[in-house]
Amino acid sequence: MRMKHNFIAVLILIIVGGCSSENEAGKQSETVYFPLKDYIEVTASGLEGVGIIKELNVNGEKEIIRDTLTSENWLKELDFFIKADISRPSLSASYETQRSPEYLIHTLKEGEKGEVQKIVVKFEEKIIKEVSFVIKNSNMFYNSETRGVIFNQSLTGKLDHYVVETLQKVIFLKPNKMILKASVVW
Repeated sequence: MRMKHNFIAVLILIIVGGCSSENEAGKQSETVYFPLKDYIEVTASGLEGVGIIKELNVNGEKEIIRDTLTSENWLKELDFFIKADISRPSLSASYETQRSPEYLIHTLKEGEKGEVQKIVVKFEEKIIKEVSFVIKNSNMFYNSETRGVIFNQSLTGKLDHYVVETLQKVIFLKPNKMILKASVVW
């Protein structure tokens, strides 16, 4: 548990301390984005044996699921957030970054190619309070948009609940809408 908190503290220092560093030649700065995949992996490792209650709504049909998950199953459960990670060398210059004491925002630059449109990290007294993303994918025959947000407890920074909404539209077919709302049962 202590290692998890140390890792999260290091992540916050990297993020709040500055998201760019000059290389030795002083040429171009290397951008560091919020390490969403690492953050989810650390979060999942702290959820071993923790329960979940989730409501899955697909095109108006609801299902409620209660379960206790291993950390590996939590990784699968939070896969939408892992897929929204933009910390790859190929995307190093694709996003504009805005930061304040309360927010870290990465927005896809105009003209850049990428499915992840935006990532927003909200801090509350240096604790990660919320992490959200928007992913869009489209071509001539298919459009999809996925939005997700994680809400953490204010005092502990532990995962409290999350929501993921996906809208998919294939040409000539009715749109599919999926809403997943899940709460952690500590």
